[in-house]
Amino acid sequence: MDLLLLEKTLLALFFAAVIAITVSKLRGKRFKLPPGPLPVPIFGNWLQVGDDLNHRNLTDLAKKFGDICLLRMGQRNLVVVSSPDLAKDVLHTQGVEFGSRTRNVVFDIFTGKGQDMVFTVYGEHWRKMRRIMTVPFFTNKVVQQYRFGWEEEAARVVEDVRKNPDSATTGIVLRRRLQLMMYNNMYRIMFDRRFESEDDSLFVKLKALNGERSRLAQSFEYNYGDFIPILRPFLRGYLRICKEVKERRLQLFKDYFVDERKKLASTKRMDNEGLKCAIDHILDAQQKGEINEDNVLYIVENINVAGRRPRKPEMFLAELGQSYRDNAVVDRVGNSGAGEPPGDPEEAEAGAGHRPGAWSADHRARHSQAAVPAGCDQGDAEAAHGHPAACPPHEPPRCQAQWL
Repeated sequence: MDLLLLEKTLLALFFAAVIAITVSKLRGKRFKLPPGPLPVPIFGNWLQVGDDLNHRNLTDLAKKFGDICLLRMGQRNLVVVSSPDLAKDVLHTQGVEFGSRTRNVVFDIFTGKGQDMVFTVYGEHWRKMRRIMTVPFFTNKVVQQYRFGWEEEAARVVEDVRKNPDSATTGIVLRRRLQLMMYNNMYRIMFDRRFESEDDSLFVKLKALNGERSRLAQSFEYNYGDFIPILRPFLRGYLRICKEVKERRLQLFKDYFVDERKKLASTKRMDNEGLKCAIDHILDAQQKGEINEDNVLYIVENINVAGRRPRKPEMFLAELGQSYRDNAVVDRVGNSGAGEPPGDPEEAEAGAGHRPGAWSADHRARHSQAAVPAGCDQGDAEAAHGHPAACPPHEPPRCQAQWL
């Protein structure tokens, strides 16, 4: 009897799968869909593409199927755009239709299913959150109010590097000190707080939790459960860890920063706009009933993710170091009297032909071009970032810096 029931169940599942595939095929014929790799039932293109949807794999697909192609990743259909014109059409012309960022099972946990600003659905709530965050973060007044604090933090970095004896001998990992600077810049604006050193216990705890959150959210380990829901039970342990990290982070934000600022506001009048920091404006919006406490914590979560990475300072230092090396090479070549760059004869007679800056610009351009991954030209880099006009034709493209 049990074997007969099992046989009937398996047959029912088989016929249900066949019917679902047939219906999907019939529905698909109604639309003119972009080309793409041939999908297989249930899994789609996941077995062919895998979890790693990085720019190299997508560039290879664009070479094979064109500037726009379709990937069927389990239950999700992903359209891949690989040209500046199409990127502009998606991000600008059709901006409203594509304004909402797609969430997955992990980001649903870390954002409270869109209670933040970054992953909320484009609409009234997003516009309200943007309005609340504009005044404390995105005005010229904020820049003028905090510029001296930013300059002070930069000066502290220089002073700490100068005092460290390893900086003149074995070398130091500058990223760690730059990260502290970025945290201090961010927390000055957000909470009017700063951390004294890299060994600050609260800073160490905060950095560890933020790093764990980034690792869990950016991992490829959970994509299969997002694309194919029937495999989601295998993610229970992973999702449990995500929930624990989220709860610990939000509790830390609440106990050490939000509640502390509330206590200060209750004992000290904040009528003077110059005394207000970002969290004061956000708490004012909460008191007016525009947002709730969860929204406040998820806004803090967004700022912690977006404002703590020292990418631009690191890129500046990388360019500075490369420029120094290029100039050193040019100086050696110039001193040897061979391999001088071609220049205007009048400038050469005046001694301008030996200017390292004139030649090293070409070296920097080639070095910057080399930063683009193989198979990804300038157009691909521009399309990936949605600003095809960001790189003037007379300058080496900088868009690809985000790949590093």
